[in-house]
Amino acid sequence: MSCFRCNGCMVEDFLLDMEDSSGPMWLRAWRCMNCGNVSESVLQRNRQSQEAKNTCLAASGKREIEPSGTTSVAELAA
Repeated sequence: MSCFRCNGCMVEDFLLDMEDSSGPMWLRAWRCMNCGNVSESVLQRNRQSQEAKNTCLAASGKREIEPSGTTSVAELAA
């Protein structure tokens, strides 16, 4: 299996889900050896729904405004 971001080698990994109400639960996932990208079924569904949302916004001519994390206080004051 290869990573969809960098085409790197994916290896099987196990993640600990601390939010599960029945106690900690281990999840099977795939992690890229090059970039660290994690692929897991719930993450894939969330990514697909986010892509669909962005596609709908683009089709309607609307766009989401995302705050940039690099704006400094000096830039805001100017």
